Amino acid sequence: MAFGFGGRGYKLFYASDIHGSEKCFLKFVNAGKFYKADALVLGGDITGKMIVPLIHRDGKYHARFLGRDFVAETEAEIAEVEKSIRMNGFYPAIMEPDEHAHFQADETARTEMIDRLVLKSVERWIDIAETRLKGTGIRCFINAGNDDDDYVDEALKKSDVVENHEGGVVDLDGDLQMIVCGFSNRTPFDSPREKDEPELEAYINNIIPKLKDPSNAIFTLHVPPYNSGLDSAPMLKDGGVVTKGGHTVMAPVGSTAVRKVIEQAQPLLGLHGHVHESRATKNIGRTLCINPGSEYSEGILRGALISFKGNKIQGHQLVQA
Repeated sequence: MAFGFGGRGYKLFYASDIHGSEKCFLKFVNAGKFYKADALVLGGDITGKMIVPLIHRDGKYHARFLGRDFVAETEAEIAEVEKSIRMNGFYPAIMEPDEHAHFQADETARTEMIDRLVLKSVERWIDIAETRLKGTGIRCFINAGNDDDDYVDEALKKSDVVENHEGGVVDLDGDLQMIVCGFSNRTPFDSPREKDEPELEAYINNIIPKLKDPSNAIFTLHVPPYNSGLDSAPMLKDGGVVTKGGHTVMAPVGSTAVRKVIEQAQPLLGLHGHVHESRATKNIGRTLCINPGSEYSEGILRGALISFKGNKIQGHQLVQA
């Protein structure tokens, strides 16, 4: 479908899988004004999992990331290194050498520290969103994904600007409604929010009856439908990527449960993420399904812009910033 407007309708910007990249998050928050969108939706996997220590040694702070060594001495230099770390999707942590040794040796202490830093970052992002969006009329929906822990939802739900509707329904415009599910089917990585396919199907099917009309709804389901062209990822075997003839073998990794509920309910739109490599739009019956993909590690925000007129999709376009 070509992107265009035949008069003012309702416009939504969707992105997913930014994995801690503050550069991508700032682009996401600014997308509302840039695209003149009525709503912003961030579809899950918003957090990262890697810290970068700034180790205090010889009166200076030493860090190494992205294959480079950084040395900071003044407060301004420290702040600049911390900013660079956050922009690239990592979490800065100032520590003494003995603390660093302790965290390296104690997995429990290391996990607790990472959780604290991730939560602090989520709260920081909420503050940014509240500052930039309050009073603009642009609604901001941020959903957790399979890589995000439960405390992410708890932090998001404390905001009076950012909205989180995991497992529920939200009214958007007229009869247009949206359901949200951040869970995925099982992955090789044992992430925090995974369900067996029958359990995932039941979870989504418990939300659908809350809708006025599924045919006028957006299904924001983090994992894409199985074998849809939105879920092709490198095949893994014994912890490694499978290759054939020097080329990576790709395989569908989406959810059969998600495909089944979309085929049965036939919503207006399916918004997905999870599989970074599968940037595409596909139709399953009457349902337009979109995975904007992700290139967060390069600081590129991949997204989708969708316009509605009443209960119809007027246009859609894959975009990036």
